Amino acid sequence: MTHIRHVTLTTGHARDSFQGEVAPEALGALADLLSQALAGGRAPIPNTGCALTATAEGHALLATVYGAEASGVAPPIVTIGVARKSRVSPRLWGLLHEDRLQLATDPDTWPPAPWCAARLDVGAATYPEAMGWVGDFERCLAWAWVVRQ
Repeated sequence: MTHIRHVTLTTGHARDSFQGEVAPEALGALADLLSQALAGGRAPIPNTGCALTATAEGHALLATVYGAEASGVAPPIVTIGVARKSRVSPRLWGLLHEDRLQLATDPDTWPPAPWCAARLDVGAATYPEAMGWVGDFERCLAWAWVVRQ
């Protein structure tokens, strides 16, 4: 595989991400973070004050980045879907579009796999500082999932 198509559902922006854009050390760290999140609960994302949750089914990954709240109730900042294989695309793309009226992408047209799609959630307004790093985090997490054995 040469690239992952990275789509921001909220704006419709899309670009190809190449594995060489992600340092091997970052892939290793994100593989560990992803394993923690898939094991259940919220995995702290180092140096951000945020946390990651994740579920996987076959070749599909659905992950959410949450902000940190003193009360323990944190709003979702971004929801990320990653499809390794095209057979999981319709269901995963549909989940990301479910009940969302303000997305710029077509709920019936997804990119060829592998792809990563990100939907900004309510916490994006509450945590504007996350917008400086979350886009890179999305594509790096996608590569960690795609190369995972």
